[in-house]
Amino acid sequence: MKIERLDLHGHNLQEAKQKLENSLTWCLEHQVDMLDINHGKGHHSERGFSVIKSEVRQSLKQCPLIKKHSYSVVPGESNLPIALPFDEGHTLVVKKGLENIFPGDRRQQAKYEAVFSKEGRQQRKQDKQIRADQRKRNKTR
Repeated sequence: MKIERLDLHGHNLQEAKQKLENSLTWCLEHQVDMLDINHGKGHHSERGFSVIKSEVRQSLKQCPLIKKHSYSVVPGESNLPIALPFDEGHTLVVKKGLENIFPGDRRQQAKYEAVFSKEGRQQRKQDKQIRADQRKRNKTR
């Protein structure tokens, strides 16, 4: 899976839009499978919310190239497998049909599948409980 990353931290809105347009065009021309746009969550914004995040997502919704080249826009907070390693500080532009697979090479995909599977979630819960029990025992000593 070909993945490109675009980090928009530290850019003003105009710079971010220009960078997004250039990266998106390049990725579509080179048939990249996924573009990970890291626009941030807006914690450092003077306005109290991510202006760049909302503008990026609005621009992507209106972009005719995305539909023309058969891509989907997936918010980082989505429950789709492609987005599980990400959060609301990311937006993904993904080739249609790849939304339901984990990102990365085969080794990374296998790791994500193990971590995010039903069994993996149960194992993490058990491990968390074991660590909590150990902390309780250490405090009583």
